[in-house]
This record gives sequence, C-alpha cells and structure tokens, in this order.
Amino acid sequence: MRFTSLTQRFAVWFALVSLLPILVIGNSLLHTFEKEIKKSAIRNVSAIADKKIEQIDSYLKERFLDSSLVRDSSTTHEAIVKFSRIFEESGVESEDYRRLDASYRENFKRFVEEAKYYDIFLISTKGDVVYTQAHESDFATNLLTGPYRDTGLGKVTRYALDNLKSSISDFERYAPSKGAIAAFVATPVIINGEIKGILALQIYSERVFAVIANNVGLSESGETVVARLEDDHSALVMAPLKYDSDAALKRRIPLNTPSAESMQKALSGDSGGALTLDYRSKEVVAAWRYLPLMKWGIVVHIDADEAFASVNKLHYVGLMILVLTLLAALLGAILFNRRVVDPLKHLNRSALEISAGNLHQRVAIEGWDEMRQLANTFNTMVERLNASDQERNKAEENLLQLNQELENKVATRTADLQRANVSLAIKEEEMRSVVEHMVDCVVTTDEKGVILSTNPVMEKLFGYTHDEMIGQNVSIIVPEPDRSKHDSYMENYCRTGHGQEYVGRPYLPGSHGIGLGREVEGIRKDGERIELYLAVSEYFVGGKRHFTGVMRDIREHARMMKDLKQARIDAEQASRAKSAFLAAMSHEIRTPMNGVIGMIDVLRQTSLSGYQMEMANLIRDSAYALLSIIEDILDFSKIEAGKLEIEKIPMRLASVVENACGMLAHLALTKGVELTLFIDPLIPENVLGDPLRLRQVLVNIINNAIKFSSKPGRSGKVSVRVLLTESNPDQVLITFQIIDNGIGMDKETQEKLFKSFSQGDPSTTRRFGGTGLGLAISHHLAELMDAEITVQSELQQGSTFIIQMPFKPLPATPDTTGRTDDLSGLSCLILGDQDSLADDLVLYLKSAGATTEQVPDLDTACRRIQNLAPGLWLMVIDMGQQTAPIEALRTAFGRRSDTLRSTAKIDKSGDQQSDVEPRFIIIKRGRRRQARIEDIDIVTLDGDVMYRQSLLRAMAISAGRVEAGEEKTPLIDSLRSAPVAMSREEALRQGKLILVAEDNDINQKVIRQQLNLLGYAADIASDGREALKRLQTCDYALLLTDLHMPEMDGFELTRNIRSITTGKKNIPIVALTANALKGEREHCINAGMDDYLSKPVQLEDLRLAIEKYLSIHKPASETEKLSDIATQSAQPVKSTPETNTPLIPVNVHILEQLVGNDPAMIKEMLQDFRTSAAKTTAELHAAYQAGQLTTVGSLAHKLKSSARSVGALALGERCAEIEQAGKKNDATALAALFPLFDAEFITVEAYLGALYDKKG
Repeated sequence: MRFTSLTQRFAVWFALVSLLPILVIGNSLLHTFEKEIKKSAIRNVSAIADKKIEQIDSYLKERFLDSSLVRDSSTTHEAIVKFSRIFEESGVESEDYRRLDASYRENFKRFVEEAKYYDIFLISTKGDVVYTQAHESDFATNLLTGPYRDTGLGKVTRYALDNLKSSISDFERYAPSKGAIAAFVATPVIINGEIKGILALQIYSERVFAVIANNVGLSESGETVVARLEDDHSALVMAPLKYDSDAALKRRIPLNTPSAESMQKALSGDSGGALTLDYRSKEVVAAWRYLPLMKWGIVVHIDADEAFASVNKLHYVGLMILVLTLLAALLGAILFNRRVVDPLKHLNRSALEISAGNLHQRVAIEGWDEMRQLANTFNTMVERLNASDQERNKAEENLLQLNQELENKVATRTADLQRANVSLAIKEEEMRSVVEHMVDCVVTTDEKGVILSTNPVMEKLFGYTHDEMIGQNVSIIVPEPDRSKHDSYMENYCRTGHGQEYVGRPYLPGSHGIGLGREVEGIRKDGERIELYLAVSEYFVGGKRHFTGVMRDIREHARMMKDLKQARIDAEQASRAKSAFLAAMSHEIRTPMNGVIGMIDVLRQTSLSGYQMEMANLIRDSAYALLSIIEDILDFSKIEAGKLEIEKIPMRLASVVENACGMLAHLALTKGVELTLFIDPLIPENVLGDPLRLRQVLVNIINNAIKFSSKPGRSGKVSVRVLLTESNPDQVLITFQIIDNGIGMDKETQEKLFKSFSQGDPSTTRRFGGTGLGLAISHHLAELMDAEITVQSELQQGSTFIIQMPFKPLPATPDTTGRTDDLSGLSCLILGDQDSLADDLVLYLKSAGATTEQVPDLDTACRRIQNLAPGLWLMVIDMGQQTAPIEALRTAFGRRSDTLRSTAKIDKSGDQQSDVEPRFIIIKRGRRRQARIEDIDIVTLDGDVMYRQSLLRAMAISAGRVEAGEEKTPLIDSLRSAPVAMSREEALRQGKLILVAEDNDINQKVIRQQLNLLGYAADIASDGREALKRLQTCDYALLLTDLHMPEMDGFELTRNIRSITTGKKNIPIVALTANALKGEREHCINAGMDDYLSKPVQLEDLRLAIEKYLSIHKPASETEKLSDIATQSAQPVKSTPETNTPLIPVNVHILEQLVGNDPAMIKEMLQDFRTSAAKTTAELHAAYQAGQLTTVGSLAHKLKSSARSVGALALGERCAEIEQAGKKNDATALAALFPLFDAEFITVEAYLGALYDKKG
C-alpha cells in the first residue's frame, strides 16, 4: 500500500516517530521505577531502624555515663560508706539514720529530678538496700537473699559485686514500683581499690517506648516491633504494639512460622531488609536489627500496599497516556489536511495564473498562521511587481538632489576648518605667553636630552640666555656626578623604562621619576649649586619621545625647613629639661616634706596631752594640704609637658570610690558637712581603668563640694552617687554625680570653671582657699580617660558635677574576705522620708535579696506594724540628726505581738510563731565604718560615707547571722608611749635589723624614729657604696634605699646586690624616693627592687611594707603575733586538766600586748576598769531586780567587752553567759548565773586591789 497523500504520510510517520518510542521507553521506565520504589522503601525502613537502634543505644549508654559520674563523686563515696555503717550499726529507724538521710536526700533528689530517673539506690556490699530516694517496699531489703533477689535490680547488683563491672538489666514489671515497667543500671563503688557498695539507678521505660512508638517516616501503617528471645521457639514482646497496646511483656511471638522470619533473623544478630510477612501474616516491607546491649530484636515494617501504591497508580496513568496519544494522532491528521494541504493547493493554482501574466490575481488567505503568512507574502510580491517601474523613476530624481546637497556641505565644512585654525593659533599664543611668564622654569627636550625650548625664567634661575640653552644638552644644569652619567640615564630609560639613582634620593628598582615631583640640586652658570623642585613629564610628537621639565626655586623653602628642624630640636631639649626639672622638683620638695610628715606621725604616737595632740593634728593636716598643692602643681606641669599618662589596670570600682570618700570623711565632719555615698549595686565588681587618677578626680571635686558647702549657721550636705548608665559586654558607662547645697555658680563662672588658676570670683580664694588648679587637672584627666565632666548650678542653689566615664568590665573574682552579700529570707521595714537615705537603703537591701518595705514617717510605720506577719523583722531607721523613736516603735511591735498571741489562743490548731520579733538598725550621722551593738535589739551604723558592705553586715549582725566583731584599732595606733629603741643585737637575733641607705640627714632621723616606733632597729648608710659594704658584713632582714644618692645611687646598688646574691636568698629591697613621677615605680621594679614607697612615707604604709616582706622569713607564730594579740582577748581561756593550773583573775599581759608595757598607762587603764566595772555591776543587779532582762543582757555585753580587753577572761565568760540568757529572757538561767558572776567579780576586785597594794 502506497501513501501518496501528505495527510496520510503525516499520520503514518507521526505514529511511528511518536508512539513507538513512547511505548518502548515508557515500559522500560515503568519497570525501573517499580524496582527503585521497592529499593527506596527498603532503604527508608532500614534507615529508620538504624536511627531507632542508635537512639536507644545512645540513651542506654548515657545511663551508664550518669551512673559513673554519680559513682565517682565524693558525695556518693561519703554517702555509701556512712549509710552502710549506720544501717548495720543502728538500722533505718534510728535517729542517726534519719539525720544522715536528711543531709543527703536533697542532693540525690536534685540529681534524680534533673536527670529524670525514677529512683536511685545505695546498696551495701552485703546486698542491703541502705538508701533509696523513693522509699518503696524494696528499701532496707537484701537483694541477695530477700524477696527481690530475682528482679532485675537483684541481678545487676550480684553481677556488679561478682565482676566489679557496671551492667544494665532488661525491662520488667517491677513490683515495688506498682508494677511499672523499669530497668536498672548498677555500678560498683570502689574507693582506694576496695569495693564499698553498689550504686543503682531505676530507669523509666517511657523514654525507650517513645522512641519505639515514633513512626515518623513510616506512613500510617508503619510499626516497630521489639522482642527478646524467651526460649528457642518464642520471643517476648518488650514494647506496646500499634495494634495491641497491652502487648508489652505479655504477648509472645512464635518463631517457627513464616510471619516471624524477620524477628528470628533479628534475634540471631542479623541485619537486613526485604519483603516479608509480619506477625499478622500481612505482606510488609521490613528491616530488622539486633541491639546487643539489651539482646533485643527490632523489626521496623510498613504495609506493602501502602509502600507500592505509587506503582499501581503509574500503571493506570501510562495506559491513559497511550490512549490519548492515539486520539491526538488521528485528530492531528484531519486538522493537518484542512489547515495545510488545502491552502497549498489553492496557492499552487494562483501561482500558475500569475506566471501566465495575470498580475492582478490574488490568493485566498486561509489555513494556519504560516499558511496565511505565505498567502500574504505572495500577494505583497505581486503588488510590488506592479509598483517597481514607478519607484525606479523616482529614484533617479532623488539621486540628482542628493548630489547637490553634498556639494553644499563640503563648502560649509571648509569654512569651519579655517575658523578652527585661527582659534588654534590664538590658543597657542596664549599658552606661549603663560609659559614665558610663569614663575617656574619650563624646559622641553628630545629623547637625548637636547633642549628644544625654554621660558625666560631659565636666565633668572640659571644665568643662561634663551639662545645659549637652545641646542644644549640639559645636563649642563645638572651637577656632578649625575652630569657625566646623564646620557646613559636617558638612554637606559628610553630602552627599558627604568630610571636611575639620583644623588640624595634612594633608588627603587623598577621605578622612575617621570610624572613624579622630587627635590634635586641644579648648578648655575656661575657654578653655584641651588635647591630645586623638579617635575618631569613625557609626551610624543609624530611618534618621537619628548620630555617637559618644570623646575621651581626652593632655596627659601629649604632654609625654612632647616630652621624648623632646629626649632624642633630646641623644643625637644626644652621638654627634656622640663622633665628633668619636674623630677628634681618632686625630689627636692618631697624630701623636707618627708621630714615634717614623718616626724609628726612619730610625735603623734607619743604620750601627748589633748591640746598637744590637737596641735600635732593641725600641723599634720597643714602638711598634707601643702603636699596636695604641690601635687597639683606637679600634675599641672606634667600636663603642660605632655608627660601625664593613664594606666589601664584591673580595679574594684566601688573600693576606689569608697576610698576617695573615706579620705574626705574627716574633712566633712570638721566642716559640719554631711557627706553621703551611694554606689549602684548593678555596677560590675571589677573593671579596667586607672584607680589613682580616678581617685584624684573624685577627691578634687568632692573636696570642692565640701569646701563650698560649709557655711556658718547652715548645715552643708554633699551627696556622691555612682550609677550604671549603660551596660554592654565590652563596655559599661558609669555616671558619677557629686551634688552639694553650697554657694552655686552663675553661667559666666561655669564657662571658665575648668581653666587653670580660675576661681568663682576674686574673693573665693580668700574665703575658701585653693589654687584653682584642681578642676583644670580633673578635667584634663577625665579627657585622658575618655570621660566627660559637666556641671549644673545656680547661685545659692548648690551645684551638681556629673562625670560620665566608660570602663571595660572584667569577670568577677572569688570573694576571699568573708563579705556579707546574701540577706535572702530577711524582712526589712525602712523608716525615712524623701530627704533621708531610705531610697538608697532599699536598693542596697534588695540587691542582697532581702524583702523590703518603706514608710515615710512614724505614724505610717506604726500603722504598718499592726499588719506585719509573725517572725523576725529588721526595722531600719534613718532620722538624720534626730533621735530615733525606739520606744514608740517597740510599743507598736508589742501591740502587734499581743494581737497575734490572742489570735493564736483562739486558733488551737496551728503551731506557728505567734509574735513579731523586731530588731532595730539606726542610721546615725558620723564617720565610723563598723556596726555597733548599743542594746540587746539595737545596732547602730553611721550614714556619712556609708559603705554598702557595712550596711549589709549590720543587717546580718542584727538578724543574728554573723557575730558582731569589735572595731579593732590597729596596734600601731594604740601605742601612745615614747618609742623605745630595740638594741641592735636583739634586732639582729630576731631578724628585725633593717639597713637604710639615705643621704639626707633629716630623712635619716625620720626613718630611724619610724622604725623604732614599729619595733625595729636600723643601720644607716649615707650612700649606696657604704650600704653595699655593710650588706657584705651583716645579715640584714630588709633594705630601704633612696634612689638618688652620691657615689652610688639606689638603682646601681640594687644591680650590684642582685649580681652578688645570684642563686642565694635575695634580701627584700624597698625604694624610698621623693620622685613621684609616673614610671618611677616600674623603673624600680625593673631594676630588681621588690617594692616602692613615695616620700613622705606614712607610718602605716611603712608598717605594711615591712610586714609584707619580713613575714616571708618569720615562723608562723611570729607572723601571726599581731592578729593573736587582737583576738586573744575575745577567746575564753580555760585551765588545762593535765596541768590543773588555776586561772589568773586578770592576765595583764593581754593588756600589755594591746597598748604597750608602760606601767603608768597599764595602771591607769586598770583603775578605770575597776571604776566602770563596779558601776556596771550595780546597774546589772538593779536591772535584774526590776525584771528588765533585756537590759541585763545589754549591760552584760558592755562589761564582757571591757573585761576581755584588760585580761579578765573568766569574768568576760560569765558576762557572755548572762548576755545570752538576757537575750532569751531566761530568768531561771540568770538566777543561777548571778551568784557565779558575783563570786568572779569579787575575785577580780581582790586581785586588782592586791596588785595595786603590792606595787604601791
């Protein structure tokens, strides 16, 4: 059969080309897709099975890790030993066991709850359960012989005891836990190689079951079956099934059936996946795995119908596509005949008509777009053939017109070129005029350096005329040695593009000077060398290289630069001279000041009358005021010299501020100014900054505030507030506010406030003193520390100075000082109005965790007291200078307690506390830093410059959380007798002989007196050379050396000592210098010295420095002597049974250690004690007879302190017992204690009387 029709051929070929490949490829893809779907289903199920195995195995191994961590803790070691011992000795019902259980229960409870265990067990080596958290029926049973020996807990316990290894039991229904499914992990507790018991953990089954029941990725029919081998023919299901939720530990799967093939393989240790039958005998896609740790077989499966649903759907879709393709082929053939074949036949007939000469024939437009376009094109072609003759005629006419227009344009362009040439000539003339009248010399040359042109400046600059230079080589104005090498330079550049090394200018390989400016030397016609600035550029004309050089006369500029260099050298020499002058001034001024201040400190430690002490204090204050002025002048000089630098070291910001305010507390008190301090508790404890300069700024500004706030007849007030403004991990912004109620300032004064030598007005200096440098220095220091100081003030309205300073926060360091920071659980009621410190007290107490309430006045406080809850209440009272209304508040608290007690009588069911126990903390005005117990329920604290730690400690003392320590006076301040020099031999024997290298006579006397006062002896060397000789002949404990001495200074002395003592024990070396400039301390340390003290040396600073280094070489008893003296009087002294030595009624040695061994002073103090003790004893008896037991306790506390201080230790103990009984209102105890107290007091009185008679 032949297909001649286009339609027939199209249909046949469409069927062959389209349908046949579709059928072949579709069938192949369908089979491939079916295989991949099956493989993918198996891989998916296998991946889920692997993930579940991994999760369960990981969870169980984490339980082993938890047991190991708990087992290895010291708490577990202590607990297993103690519980085993108490269990065996006393049993679980004993009081010892209950106390032990209570001490460990909270610790184990926290672990069980956080780690999500059901229970924890401690098991002795005998198998006894000595501790559990849940206390179920298995507690106190024996797991080796008792009822639970066959449970999982018993099995893992026996395994751990026998093998000393950890193990885990299988999941089972555990009877003591109400039949809950659980497993147990047991691990041996081994201490020093010996097993002490077993630690066991009871695991919830829910975590494992949740992993098993999680069917994410398994579609709706997915399920996980977990079983363990029961016997050779069956397996026990371990977890609930999807279609049997109660199957766990109940349902068994027979292993000899085809439906159990996958489980049988899993339990035999195989891993795999395939199409198989499940326990319901339904075809599934399954994957099986084995969990060795629990010996479980795990099968994860999904129904095959659901897994291969997409394959069936694909079969249906493929059939539908085939049918639709056949229909499309038939429809396409019919449509092709109508839209393509028929139009082509019509086109063929029309073409025959046109070829016969009928140009008016047109083709019908029909068919698809291409056929319609073909018909349109055919018709257009015919139309264009008709119009071709007419277009040809019109083209000839247009050609003639275009020729005429072209001739016109050529004439116009010629005229434009003529005008451009005229303009170019004018520009050339202008450029020539500019070049000829330039102040710089301009030269053009060819590539060999032959001068082509030059401007008139050449003659002025080099002395050559224009005609003389044209045609000459430019090297004529280049000095030797570059002149003779210039030709080779030019040739080298033109060949390689590289330059050359000029005289006075370093050569850079691969570089050149073209297009760059540089300073060179030229030579005039008369031979004079001149300085020039030369710039060379390169250009091409007609392919030939040319150069243009511009030269400027810089002789005047060179002279100015030389003068500037000399000026800089002169300025540097002046700066060095000024620095040397500052160092010399610091040394020369501080040397006599050391004598004044040092000897005043020594004088104040002698026996002075009150009037003499007042004069000595006045001299000392005046000396320090002078020293402050000197420091300001030196700082100002360092600022002007640019020598003032800022350190960045770790510091405690609160301590710096407290120290600055503490330094000025005495000044504020003497001027009648109330100085208060508040430091935001949120401020980081440690920051990076310059503590010395920060303290200097604060002291300057606070000192000014105190000075300008003190007025006769008016109470001055200065408030220092330190607030956290911004806080970031890398930076905090701290705001310091210094607020006063002084004279204030107007706008004009504020504008010049921070200028040097400036005061508010000319009378200010006369009225208040000062140099006018403090604020200028503070302002400059603040700028160096990236801070900003502003002031807000009005006349007669006071001033507010605001310092905003950034710091870098540092991590907090562990507290080793025993600070009080935790007041949690305390209830506080604060009484104070808006002008008091009440708001600050609330913030301090809240930051420590206390619960606070604030009331503004007494009436409000009394009303609030009537609604207080029972228990301890701390009443904080800030009344300023007024008297605290203690009695009114006690009455209010008493009424509240009566109300609570009456309520408690009505409600017999409760056993809670039925009264309110008040404690009073009174904030007074003064500058003592320590809390003081004034009565049995009253603690007082001064509010002037009150430290946060002082307040928190006062609260803790009042609440009974810490013991109140007496405010200790340093031993050196308690000495009031004339210094008694220790002999040189005794000092050498005790290791207290100190060598002093000092060339100044006054300083020698001062340091000798200071050392004598501190209990040391000294040898004096007048220079370093003498000191070095003395060190070679005597074993000194310490060397104090000046830095600037004749013959040999302190630095050279130190270097010699360290070189001599290499490999031996180094003698401590402390520098004593009047040079207080920055960097001096570092210079001393780098030279080998151990420490640095700046003159004038204060007695306390010298004492601390000596004790710091001598304590290293002292025995422990000697090192702790001072602290023993301070605490010995507070400790009861008992007679030892071994020696049966009777107690001395008054141990006078304790008083001698505190105040020295001056007999007159000792006698005076003991006489004072006899008088005051007799008076206090009479008051004690009177209060006891009146039934005022609280007052008895307060008086006993007072007598206790003085008795212990003078050495009447036994009497102090009796007072302590009476104090405690008085606090508890225990009349029975007081009745028994008073006879003992009276007997001891008579003994002390008789002993002192006999002592005086004997001495008299």
